[in-house]
Amino acid sequence: MRKHLLILILLTLFMNAKNFTTIKFTGDVDLITGEFDRATLLKICHIEYPPIYKVWKKDPIFETAQIEDFIENLTNYAQSMGYYKVKVNSKTTDDTIILDIQKHKAIKINSIHMNEEYQKLALVKQGTRFRTSDFTQTKKKITRQLEEQGYPNYSMNAKAFVDIDLYQVDINITIKKGQKYYFSTTDINNTSDINSELIREQIVYKEGELYNIEKIEKSYDNLYRLGVFSKIDMDTNNSQGKTPISIYLEEGDTKEITSYLGYDTQDGIRSGVEYIDHSFLGDLRDLKVGAQMAQEGHRIYSTVYDPRIIVPILGKFNFKNEVGYENWDYDGFDEKLTIERATFGKEFFKLEHFFGFQLEYSDIDSDNPIFLDDNYLINSLFYKLLIDERDSEMDAKNGYYASFYIEKAMVDLGSDIDYLKLLAEVRYIKEIAPFVVAVKIEAGMLSQETPLFKHFYAGGAMSNRGYEYRDLGSHESGDAIGGVGVIDISIEGRYYLTKNFAVVGFMDATTLSEEVKEFNSEWYRSYGTGLRYLSVIGPLRFDIGLQEHGDFAIHLGIGQVF
Repeated sequence: MRKHLLILILLTLFMNAKNFTTIKFTGDVDLITGEFDRATLLKICHIEYPPIYKVWKKDPIFETAQIEDFIENLTNYAQSMGYYKVKVNSKTTDDTIILDIQKHKAIKINSIHMNEEYQKLALVKQGTRFRTSDFTQTKKKITRQLEEQGYPNYSMNAKAFVDIDLYQVDINITIKKGQKYYFSTTDINNTSDINSELIREQIVYKEGELYNIEKIEKSYDNLYRLGVFSKIDMDTNNSQGKTPISIYLEEGDTKEITSYLGYDTQDGIRSGVEYIDHSFLGDLRDLKVGAQMAQEGHRIYSTVYDPRIIVPILGKFNFKNEVGYENWDYDGFDEKLTIERATFGKEFFKLEHFFGFQLEYSDIDSDNPIFLDDNYLINSLFYKLLIDERDSEMDAKNGYYASFYIEKAMVDLGSDIDYLKLLAEVRYIKEIAPFVVAVKIEAGMLSQETPLFKHFYAGGAMSNRGYEYRDLGSHESGDAIGGVGVIDISIEGRYYLTKNFAVVGFMDATTLSEEVKEFNSEWYRSYGTGLRYLSVIGPLRFDIGLQEHGDFAIHLGIGQVF
């Protein structure tokens, strides 16, 4: 009898164990994007399809036993989004699992009780749908403000009372700040051979200042960016209004080799390799040697950087020496360029100042006589002022950036040509969630006419997007000749459909002056739209720009224009 019962059980399990190749969501789902779009629901069910380029990987196969887990995960997710009466049902066909989601009525927030000074941080609003994520993020924002304003030892009691019978949520958040704290001493346990003064220069807080978690994070980030430590620990010990900090540093491997392979519409297929030593000759001196290749040419370079050079009376400077060779095929001419650039840098009044000497030897080859085949030795002095208060270099959503650059080539320095070049740029980015508005203005001028390879050029993915790279303005024999002055303006609005995906609209306007100190040339305008996707390597960018007279250009790239 037992033998027959066991056979019956095994036969039942075998009959019920079935594989499916397709999963389908029906009911209250979003067709394109939203809280209940297909991509989100697959993620909630822990289902991952291989990327299209991984052709060797097979799509997942589902089993009957997984259906209950799918239903449970979808139900929990819907409830976290405020749909506590959600019903998730399933049915199957020959090869498909169908999951039907009926959200029903969303639960609303009936009342909110919290300290008045924190109400502006709240993502939860009375009378709106209650989402667990909004409640959690509200607590995090309050915590962040407390820790940025000197209250690391706060206490918070936050409750969300869900009443299913009355179908409402009551929120109660009480905060006790506790004592205000100030930064105290910093003890550095440094196992490396790096000068401790160089390490202390990375610390942005000062003893006696009000405690601020942001300054601790910035200090940690500065130490991490040095690229020499395998372990960084920053321990705080809050006691009686003071916060002493202990920093433990363990040196790691300072040498690395990096490489990349990519594509954009400006350079086409491009690749590169770079060797980096973050502690070349010790004390955070940096050595980089690399090569970059693209469809239009290649570049070989080396850079030596010393973060600390002491000059009597003037104090501390950083120093960078760059040597390189470039060979590029531009529209209209080929340029072989050998360059050496020595730069001194110093922070003064919270601004970055750079100045130095530049040597360029250019060999110009062209079948267009206007570009004048010749060799040019250009020696110049330069100065650059820089301020960067963006919240991210790769994907800024708030902040501003400004730079001013002046370059003076002089015959007295052995230069074949003499000119003054000025170039200024301002960017401003502001988030008004879910929108981000950005403006960029660049203006430059040359003091006199120069050989055309030293002109300003415009057009492309990072300039006027209705035109191809360096193709805006007047042409001779089909080749753009640029100008001795430029004003380049871009205005862009981004709308974030999801955290990682945005659509954009933009307007670009550019004028290239063909006469020295004159800015009355024609304006070239373009309008367009695009997409942004925040990937692990930065925002992937796709833009289509339309010129006023109808032509258009398409641009692909990585990183924001701003």
